[in-house]
Amino acid sequence: MLSFTNSYRLDSTSGVRLAVGLCLLAWFSQTAVAQPNTGPMQEGADVILNDRIDREVRDVTVEQKLGAQVSKDLPLINSLGQKKRLGDYLDGKRPLILTLNYSNCPMLCNVQLNQLAQSLEKAELQIGDDYQLLSVSIDPKDTDQRLRETKAKYIEQVPSHKNASSGWEFTRTTAAVVKKLADEVGFSYKYNSTTKEYAHPAMLAFLSPDGVITRYSLGVAFPPDQMKLALVEAGQGEVGGIVDQFVLWCYSYDPAENSYVAQSWKIMRLGGAVTIFMMFLVLLPYWVGDKGNPNTPKSRPEANPTP
Repeated sequence: MLSFTNSYRLDSTSGVRLAVGLCLLAWFSQTAVAQPNTGPMQEGADVILNDRIDREVRDVTVEQKLGAQVSKDLPLINSLGQKKRLGDYLDGKRPLILTLNYSNCPMLCNVQLNQLAQSLEKAELQIGDDYQLLSVSIDPKDTDQRLRETKAKYIEQVPSHKNASSGWEFTRTTAAVVKKLADEVGFSYKYNSTTKEYAHPAMLAFLSPDGVITRYSLGVAFPPDQMKLALVEAGQGEVGGIVDQFVLWCYSYDPAENSYVAQSWKIMRLGGAVTIFMMFLVLLPYWVGDKGNPNTPKSRPEANPTP
């Protein structure tokens, strides 16, 4: 989801040409090869559950609430035992990836977070600089020690992200608070008293810097290009550079494909506009030169007829 950062220094012509080239490359790569989608941005997709949970509680799912605002005043406790609020992780500048897991999850959480860490390690956007991650435990019995151990496990998997330790936090809270947060993002889960495990879906919620839900990721596959597009979208102009915004403009989220897909009509329209602009730049010197040339027919003095 090419290193598109604010460090790009492009003049207007080269920047537009690069953006068009990237859009065309994305379009041709999608139309040339038709593959089954495994992208993470899904709507109405089946969720993956812990197979050890009884079948009668397998109705847990995610009700997507795009555009909903999460409560910033929800109390949390981080891995250091410090009291925080959800709003502390929404700074108005960086988007937030929210996950709901728990430290003693025997399978699904491990698979999900391992895959997430691998994807983030391949992506160019930096944890802590470009965006933040917040993992909230759905188990009120989670402890600070277990949160620290869980955090260390996944921070080790993203060594290229220098600020991952401060940008990816693991927190716990009370049963009532996590239930409220889960309801706000449409995340359902159930506790099985026999197995002492939670049935829950695998979900990422992408939040804008102000806490508005902009996109969901269901399942455990996180293609880096799709992750980047979701973060650029959630960043609302604060994440990535000019080229990133152009590329996002070339895409739109397609519920049928469960991913961001290149929009051919946008690419063709942009390509046509750039072609006209380039033709104008090529012809401009000739037009300016003709007007300033005293030997052009329009500027020659008329010869006086001889008597």
